[in-house]
Amino acid sequence: MIRLIAAAFSVVSAFTLALGPSLPAQAQAQTRPIVIGQTYVKTGPLASLSTEPLVGIRAMFTALNASGGINGRPVELRQLDDAYDPAKGAENVKTFVGEGAVGILMPIGTSSSVGALKAANELKIPVVGPYTGAGPVVKFTDYGFPVRISFDEEYSRIVNHLFTIGLSRIAFAHNDNPGARSAMESTQKFIAERGDKMVGSVAIKNDGSDAGERAAELAKLKPKAVVLSATNDVAAKFITAYRAAGGETAFYSFSFLNGQKLFQDIKKDAAGVVISQVVPYPWNSAMPVIAEYQAAMKKIGATEFSYASLEGYVTAKVMVEGLKRAGANPTADSLQKGLESFKTLDLGGIAVAYRPGEHRGLTFSELSMLKADGRYLR
Repeated sequence: MIRLIAAAFSVVSAFTLALGPSLPAQAQAQTRPIVIGQTYVKTGPLASLSTEPLVGIRAMFTALNASGGINGRPVELRQLDDAYDPAKGAENVKTFVGEGAVGILMPIGTSSSVGALKAANELKIPVVGPYTGAGPVVKFTDYGFPVRISFDEEYSRIVNHLFTIGLSRIAFAHNDNPGARSAMESTQKFIAERGDKMVGSVAIKNDGSDAGERAAELAKLKPKAVVLSATNDVAAKFITAYRAAGGETAFYSFSFLNGQKLFQDIKKDAAGVVISQVVPYPWNSAMPVIAEYQAAMKKIGATEFSYASLEGYVTAKVMVEGLKRAGANPTADSLQKGLESFKTLDLGGIAVAYRPGEHRGLTFSELSMLKADGRYLR
């Protein structure tokens, strides 16, 4: 379990505990942390999904607490590993609720999010910004507050782009897990809606051990574009093997692919890979939310910006904005009402939309291409 509280507040808390009953109850309540829980993937082959988003979350809460928290109270983030197991994700949510958490922040991955959201709806506690766009997670529920667009929207936009530029022989390669499989099925549906068929698809083990075999299998079909729903390690192994097999194709990926890491791993083989992004360009400091993110990252010593850490930061910011509207002593119920009071809220260049009966989140997306030097072309 990791607890993120600014040092300044630990002094206040120690002072409060030392005085104990001599402080008025209201004063003690004001210095007591606001507890938020996060179930995430720390162990197993999909643990890398968590790395970058957690940096952005830490940057947000560190900056918030250093500036006084919310109504004078620090926000404490408690984290537990679910190893990408939905049952464990649900159990973690129940643990957080038992510890007084008022909200659940950004479960990582589809399976974890499905479990977390099921428990959260039963226990009536908001889940903000699951790190997935899978259908079962983004569909409306009273306590689910997605931030990113859905996988369906991502893949629909990719398919539309491919048909627009004349690439209709499309294949799909994905991690062998439910979220990635649902992305393949969505893409297959969008191609069918265009009156065409997917050339073929392959499922790759989550540790990438069969990436070479699957790459050779797909290369034989000679697609003009291969759409990916794969973790970085799997994508790197697959693309390298595909190119080694003599396959010539354009690669398009959903937003979980970290282009910078892909370039570090496979260098020139990463050039030309197109990645769907669900948050803005993290180096565009002219956008207020990006300038804020960059400053917060630098304060924790993180000098490498990325789309995934920006998404973590933005998601934590959405939670904070909800807490600010949840009253002096937030509860799960008042946080839900606070989030639904947004209507459409400008976060500093991008807007998130929640209202009773509709939890839309962001609508942002764009495509970026990796250049030969590892930078992005937008």
